[in-house]
Amino acid sequence: MLFSLIISTKGRVSEMERLFMSLLEQTVQDFEIILADQNEDDRLAGVVSDSRWKDRVTHLKSSGGVSRGRNEGLDRATGEIVGFPDDDCCYPPQLLEQVAHFFETQPDYGFLSGRSVADDGEDSVSRHAALASPIRRTSIHAQCIEFAFFIRRSQLGELRFDENMGTGARTPWHSDEGPDLMLRLQDQGVQGYYDPAYAVWHPRPVRSYDAKAIERSYRYACGGGYFLRKHRYPFWYFSYLLARALAGFGLACLRLNGGKARFFWARIRGNWRGWWGYTSTATA
Repeated sequence: MLFSLIISTKGRVSEMERLFMSLLEQTVQDFEIILADQNEDDRLAGVVSDSRWKDRVTHLKSSGGVSRGRNEGLDRATGEIVGFPDDDCCYPPQLLEQVAHFFETQPDYGFLSGRSVADDGEDSVSRHAALASPIRRTSIHAQCIEFAFFIRRSQLGELRFDENMGTGARTPWHSDEGPDLMLRLQDQGVQGYYDPAYAVWHPRPVRSYDAKAIERSYRYACGGGYFLRKHRYPFWYFSYLLARALAGFGLACLRLNGGKARFFWARIRGNWRGWWGYTSTATA
């Protein structure tokens, strides 16, 4: 088996159907799907029972967040290369062929990261680096998005995602599980490469400042602060990020934009909690 594609999912059906259709259109069909289903009901039964997926889907019931689901999938994976598509993304038709070619021609690299794009071809979820280069600590947040991350399974070994991190974790640290795994891989001598040419479609989030968005900002910022402290980034760098958020908060206040001000204040509180909360939490 060439690819194992591990999907940790909760709450989505039509998006999953769209993702599965994009996999049917791949020019390379040598892959298995491992579905870590975190729904309490059987809403995905119709998707996985489709005859087109006979013997290609391993359907696991899971709980405890996206990182735990991916880890449970990794324990079942048999492919040479592992990817982690989001349950609301889509793979362009030639993506797996392009990724396979990269690993065939670049034996010195153990993992590859691409970028997320929207319908207009521009960045959708994160601001990505414009140029291809080896992955570095100083630029990892511009080079990493989990659903465009592929790794040689042989290079992963016993390493797994930190289950304290990522969406749905039983801690407040709801982000940066991908950069965390990449840096731990590099600590073991496994080198990674970023190339924006390897693009995965993902819907662009609707910018709003309602209660849900503010809570998400807080938990993602908690994960960001936790990640920085875990990997011993200097306090001056953490302070620089706080200062940027404070500038956004101040500008929103001057413009009397209460929702945006609360959004940035949530980010500030989250970064602070994550930075100081790292030592109190057991890590992978």
